[in-house]
Amino acid sequence: MYDESCLPRIGSNIKILRSTCLFKQQQFAERIGISQTHLSNIEHNNVQVSLKLLVRSANVLGCTLETLLDRKAAAEWAPEHDAEADEQAAGAKSERVPETAAAETDEQEQYSLEEVRLLLKLLQLSKGR
Repeated sequence: MYDESCLPRIGSNIKILRSTCLFKQQQFAERIGISQTHLSNIEHNNVQVSLKLLVRSANVLGCTLETLLDRKAAAEWAPEHDAEADEQAAGAKSERVPETAAAETDEQEQYSLEEVRLLLKLLQLSKGR
């Protein structure tokens, strides 16, 4: 059996992480392929989020699936992401990046089927705590 106790926190975590990345609801919803209304319902924990949307969200945000599921991981990720963004902005001002390097940085991590399976095992193990 899987532990459902993390489900109510997922929407809140998505909202925190989306805000940290400075995405408006409409922008983020378009990037993950849903309506702004559905995203609002997810963020307010009115609906459950599918694994497919979790994976899309993690890829767009550039975070791990664990970060979306775990409040502590989300809280730790937000300041780290801000610091990285500040460093990148400072580096961009001082040095012009060739277009090929910039394109590589824009690529987002994709999660493999094996990583999704490990996530499901993690959820299963967390129930035993």
